[in-house]
Amino acid sequence: MYRGVIFDIDGTLYDYQINDFLAMKHFCAFIEENLGVEEKIFRETYSEARKIIRGRLKDTAAAHSRILLIQTALEMLGKNPFNHVLELYDVYWNFFLENMRPYDGAEEFLSRLKARGIKISTCTDMTAQIQYRKLKKLGLDKFIDFMVTSEETGFEKPAPIMFELALEKMKIRADEAAFFGDSLERDILGAENVGIEPFWFIADRKIESGGEKYKKIRSYRDSELKNFF
Repeated sequence: MYRGVIFDIDGTLYDYQINDFLAMKHFCAFIEENLGVEEKIFRETYSEARKIIRGRLKDTAAAHSRILLIQTALEMLGKNPFNHVLELYDVYWNFFLENMRPYDGAEEFLSRLKARGIKISTCTDMTAQIQYRKLKKLGLDKFIDFMVTSEETGFEKPAPIMFELALEKMKIRADEAAFFGDSLERDILGAENVGIEPFWFIADRKIESGGEKYKKIRSYRDSELKNFF
């Protein structure tokens, strides 16, 4: 019987890829209309800005900052970021948050965990503020007891501190916990390395190879999860 369950957020509690795809389309259309920068040019510049930020900040929460990405892309395009950066940040995230939905069965699964007295934490490679906003918009915040972010620890998964801090907050041992995540390297191997039982949430993605030994979950309604209750 598990005393605590830890969840990654993006790609595990909701579909990050489709939300980012749609938000970026909206974002680029806004920029083309209001800043006069063609979508193709902006996407290429934004991609280069991401490489610059990731190269400079490595595996830290700030490397995910949309503010820094937008600022850097605007500077590369010769635009003064003070005229646009805050508005553009809201254009992307407001659309993203408005359209996101939890994966089928996720709310029910968390609700049942909560009803059983099982502690729930999230563990995410992102800044805290936007992750709190996501969970609130998804309607899942009411089930979650704790959050661990790479902003808080100074490291990203699979660094042991990310998982160990979640255990510390929940006041449980590693062998009393389960971890749900969509990344084999960061989530599944990271959890296993500290003694937490991992569940690889793959949804409808095709898995080419690797990770055959791990429990794979396609839905929060999978029969594989009946042992939680």
